Amino acid sequence: MADAFLKNNISIVISFVAAVFAAGGIFSEFTSLKDEIHLVHERLDEKIVIIDRLEVRILEMEKQLEYEKGFFEATSKSK
Repeated sequence: MADAFLKNNISIVISFVAAVFAAGGIFSEFTSLKDEIHLVHERLDEKIVIIDRLEVRILEMEKQLEYEKGFFEATSKSK
């Protein structure tokens, strides 16, 4: 009986097997894309932290530069 079912419905069985393999391939692709997105997200977070630290350093340097500029202007006016 099982042989008769397979012989009569071979196209349905082949379609089902192909659909299962296609679903596995699609799942695999989505999983790899998800992993890649997480990796990119982590790298972006690290870059944001680095940029924030650099901004703080630049602001400190600008403050120091303005202080020194004002100090030199004040000492040159007093002479």
